[in-house]
Amino acid sequence: MEALPLVLSLGAFALSLSVHESAHAWTANRLGDPTGAAEGRITLNPIAHLDPIGSILLPIVLWWGSNGTVVFGYAKPVRYNAYAFRNPALGSAAVAGAGPASNFLLAGVSAVVLALVAVDGRIQGTLGHDFLIQMVLVNVTLGLFNLLPFPPLDGATVLAGFLPRSAAARYARVEGLGLIVLLVVLQTGLFDRILSPVLSWTFHRLYDLVRLVHG
Repeated sequence: MEALPLVLSLGAFALSLSVHESAHAWTANRLGDPTGAAEGRITLNPIAHLDPIGSILLPIVLWWGSNGTVVFGYAKPVRYNAYAFRNPALGSAAVAGAGPASNFLLAGVSAVVLALVAVDGRIQGTLGHDFLIQMVLVNVTLGLFNLLPFPPLDGATVLAGFLPRSAAARYARVEGLGLIVLLVVLQTGLFDRILSPVLSWTFHRLYDLVRLVHG
C-alpha cells in the first residue's frame, strides 16, 4: 500500500482525537475542575494526547490489516475530579459527552467545507479532498463508537449521569464487564451494522449539500 493514504488517515485521526480530548478538558474546566487544563490537555497538539499503543501502533495495525479502510485507536484519558462539579453525575456526563459531540461537530464542519470547495470541481482527487473525506469518516466513527454505553467508553458515563441513583449504582457494579461486552460487539460486527447506515446517511446528505451549493 502507498504511504500517503496512511499519512492522510493518521493526520485526520490525530486531529480528531486532539479535538475530542480537548473538548473533555475544556468542558471540565468550564464546569469547575481545572485538572485537564493544568495538565495541558486543552490543545490541538496531538503529542499532549498520544498514547504510544492506542494512538500510534493500533491505528497503523488496523489500517494495514483492513487494506486502508479502518483507522482507529484511543488517546490518554483526560483526568478530572467529578466532585469539583456542582452535580458530580451530570457534570461527568457533560464532560464525557463533550468528546463525541466535538467529533460530530467536526464531521459536520468538514462536510460543509467539502461541499463548498467542491463547487468548481478542482478539489476532486486532491489531497485536500481526500483529507476532508477522512475527517468526515473518522469523526463520525469516533463519535458513534465513543457513545456506545459500555465502560470505558464515554457513552457509559453519559448514561450513568442520567440514570436514577440506585440504577447508576447497579450499573457501576457491572463496569468490569464493559470491556468484554465491547469486544463482543466489535467481534460480532454489531458496531459495523450500526456504523454503515449512519455513514451512508452522512454521505447522502453530503451529496445533497454539494448539489444545493452548486444550485
